[in-house]
This record gives sequence, C-alpha cells and structure tokens, in this order.
Amino acid sequence: MPGYITPEAFVWLRILTACLLFNLCSLFIKDKPIDWKADLVRFMVCAFFGTAANMFMFFKGLSMTKPINGAVLMLVTPLFVAIIEHAVQRKKPSINMVAGISIGALGAMLLMWGKGAQFNAETLEGDLWVAVNALFYAVYLVLAKRLANKYHAITVNRVMFGMGILYIAPLGALPLLHTNWHLIPSDIWLKIGYVLFFTSFLVYLLNTYGIKNANASLVGVYIYLQPLLASFIAVLLGRDSMTVEKAIYALMIIIGVWLVSGKYRLRMSLIGKAR
Repeated sequence: MPGYITPEAFVWLRILTACLLFNLCSLFIKDKPIDWKADLVRFMVCAFFGTAANMFMFFKGLSMTKPINGAVLMLVTPLFVAIIEHAVQRKKPSINMVAGISIGALGAMLLMWGKGAQFNAETLEGDLWVAVNALFYAVYLVLAKRLANKYHAITVNRVMFGMGILYIAPLGALPLLHTNWHLIPSDIWLKIGYVLFFTSFLVYLLNTYGIKNANASLVGVYIYLQPLLASFIAVLLGRDSMTVEKAIYALMIIIGVWLVSGKYRLRMSLIGKAR
C-alpha cells in the first residue's frame, strides 16, 4: 500500500476473504442458533470495532507512517484493554496487571526503538490512525468475550466479518474494483495472500479462542511477544544479532506476560505480614 492497492480496497478484500473462509468452516461445525434478540447489538458493535473500523484505521495509518511506528503504537493495546475491561467490570486493576503491563511495555518499546522507530510531523497523521485503531481493537477484545463464551469461535467471526463487509463497502468496494490486478507482481501476491489467510482468518480465529479461555487483558498483553518473536526470527535468519541489551529487553517482556497471566501474585509490601 498504496503502490499496488489502496488501504480501503485492501481492507475490504481482507474482510471479504475472511468472511468466505469462516463461512466455509462453519459448514463443518455444529453450533447453537444465534440469539439475535439478545446479541445483535453486541455483534454489530464488535464487528465495527473489531473488523471494519479497526482494520481500516490500521491500514490507513500504516500507508502513511513507518511500519516500525505502527508496531510500537500497537503496544498500547494491552493498556487500553486493561482500562476498558476494569471500567466495564468496575474493579481496580491488580498489582500484577499494572506491573506486568508496565514491564512488558517498556521491554517491548525498548526492543522496537532500537530498530528505528521515529515519530515526527511527517508520520503524525498515520501514527494517530494507528493509535486510534489500537483503542478500537481493545474495545473489541473486551466486548467479544461474552460472544466467545456463548458461541463457537467460527460462528462469532462468521457473523462479525459478514457485518464488516457492509460497514466497509462504501469505502472499499469501488477502490477494490478499480485495482489493477495485472500490475501486481508475484512477490506482492504472496504478501497479500499471507495477510488474507494468516493475519485475517487465522489470527482472528485464534484470538477468539484465546478470549474464551482467558481474560481480554491477557490476550492483549501477548502483543508484547511480537517484537520478541520478530527479533528471535531475525537472529535465526542471520539478519540480526543478539546483544546483552536485547536479552534484557526480551526478559522484561517474558516477565511482564508472566505477571499478567496471574501465575504469581505480587504484594504491595511486606508491612502487612510484619504486623
């Protein structure tokens, strides 16, 4: 983007493809009928925040800023998730949550910053699009949990992506029809295919399973593992080297995710025990 395909066209293509794949998969599962009276509004809201608006804002922003900037800005998603989730549930965030998100975010940002993230006037508009996208995705992660607990993951995504087609059609239909497909080289086709299958269909399917079996904050905080895995793969491919600093940042990410998972409960202090 935007050399071969516009963000609007790409988003609609992404939603169309994911919708088709989820509908095909639905033929091989058994799920209870959807309670439209009880869940229609929630489906509509999740489809807007989780597919249509979220994808459009991210792709629009990505076409106007650096990929590394987009990766850094997406690291605020777990913070948004924690705030929204605890506001909805009307409870205070735990010490584990605050410490885990803080440590993980710092480690992830330090790791990404070393790869050339730069925020300036030229990238400001794109950065804002990506930042709002992170907020919208956080809303989706929190609200979709009730649907994930009630219906099969394929059913949830089938409905959401079906609604997403309608949301994005006014923006993406004509640009997609006017895309010059014959000008797209084979390597770009492979990249488009990767986005359509792995980051659209498979990621949303696995995220829905994740939301069902864990709280939204934990699902969101796993975003911190992306820069860690990217660095690890780069080292394996010989495109990067491991340093002491990177190892420390990686350890911070792992500790952050571990704390949020709740395997170990932090205490404010030992004063209470002393008394």
